[in-house]
Amino acid sequence: MKVESICIVGGGSAGWMTAALLSKETDMEICLIESANQKPIGVGESTIQHINKYLARLGIKDEDWMESCNATYKAAIGFKNFRQKDSERFYYPFGFFAQPALDEYFKDEQEMLLRWQELRCMYPDEYPPEEFAFFANRQTVLASHNIMSESNSDSIAYHMNADKFGEWLAHNIALPNGVVHALGDVNNVIKTPEGNISAITTVDGQCISADLFVDCTGFKSLLLEQHMGEKFISFKDQLFNDSAIVTHVDYRDKDEQMKPYTDCVALKHGWVYNIPMWDSIGTGYVYSSKYINECEAEIEFKEFLDAEYTPTAQNCPFNNIKIKHGKHERGWVNNVVAVGLSYAFLEPLESTGLMTSHECAQFLSDALTRRDGYVSKIDRDVYNRISDQMVDTLKNFLVIHYNLTQRDDTQYWRDCAENINVVDGSGYEDYMRLIDAIGAREEEDLSDGHVYIVNGMDMSFIQKGIFNERATPEMKDIISETHKLYQEDKKTKLEWVNDKPSHYEYLRDNIYV
Repeated sequence: MKVESICIVGGGSAGWMTAALLSKETDMEICLIESANQKPIGVGESTIQHINKYLARLGIKDEDWMESCNATYKAAIGFKNFRQKDSERFYYPFGFFAQPALDEYFKDEQEMLLRWQELRCMYPDEYPPEEFAFFANRQTVLASHNIMSESNSDSIAYHMNADKFGEWLAHNIALPNGVVHALGDVNNVIKTPEGNISAITTVDGQCISADLFVDCTGFKSLLLEQHMGEKFISFKDQLFNDSAIVTHVDYRDKDEQMKPYTDCVALKHGWVYNIPMWDSIGTGYVYSSKYINECEAEIEFKEFLDAEYTPTAQNCPFNNIKIKHGKHERGWVNNVVAVGLSYAFLEPLESTGLMTSHECAQFLSDALTRRDGYVSKIDRDVYNRISDQMVDTLKNFLVIHYNLTQRDDTQYWRDCAENINVVDGSGYEDYMRLIDAIGAREEEDLSDGHVYIVNGMDMSFIQKGIFNERATPEMKDIISETHKLYQEDKKTKLEWVNDKPSHYEYLRDNIYV
């Protein structure tokens, strides 16, 4: 079919991210319709570095949008109490290597991983699990010391108010590029005998027709699921958390608390995220209602907030949300494409909420511009394949955060370690790559993210006894030299901190001038 007109149903961050990109990269007629009664949550959203490609395609810079969206920088994700009940925080920093003293010493990521495991065997007291991120990536220093550096901008992500980001995209890109904005609640969907949607109507009498309809209606998946009948595949056996309590707290001290990382702290029946935006800290308790009810969860969350943010957390309002983990079997059916929550959702442990939106928006734009609007079955199949693979890969990446825990203080964590069901799928290869690596198959490797999580959770690939038995004097010399180089590199990194502004100071002087 030839696509010349598009109707996006639903606004929010997913709708306006899609509208902005399509209006930037195509000449198609685009209308976005959303309900006037939609209430934004507005507690903050965290991203990963993949968003930079999307921003680059829009041609926008940090100083263009960050101030309007209460945005801050993000160099890493921190995980505390995931390994054990009172374990130290470890980091998943963005980017890889960035180690002047060690870059040339390792041929590849696999060799670096192997050397780290060998260092742990020879110097166990000097290389605890949380040290790996410092060994592998200088970005960790930014996060752990609350500093920011312009030289690290390529590997930086963001914290932001996602609702404000959607509004900024609407007023600064989509609407100026000709996107028509309509308000109304959809009350009917008109379909052709072939099963395509030809038009939608609203309660107030509007009728909007288009060649292609983009579903951005969130969890209700109005077009894809309700009207196209696409099957929803639940991830409840892989991701237990089905509820969240969200709020925001004021800063006590911005210079101290505006950290350049998303902090994830495990509690008894789930975990808490802390997202430092410019005006406040977005926070929420993500938990499983199988193990704790809403009232008990609120008490546990309040205890955390009182300990972490007293006195600014007093009387902060709670918003309770139900989480629907999973994906639809296909994201593009006939002339309907789902973007954002209407297609899939994964809990925010790895900040993938906005990622599924901006990645699917890019997949869609690629399909529509590949042959000047001509779309065939293969274009839909490619879209469905890559979006499905993305979600499954992310899902299995999340699973290892729970599977590798050593916590046994509650039934929740015991079940996370023993009873999470990992099923086959397009993302299953990443999980099996982990299994193979644990079995010391040298030909296998791990993705960047897996490397940080696996080592931070104290997974050993090389057993100390076997290493000491088999290591030759030459090998021990190599490891000893690596140890020397790393200690020098670590000293250099800690000195690098001295002349860097704090995250708050950097934002104040460069963004919020």
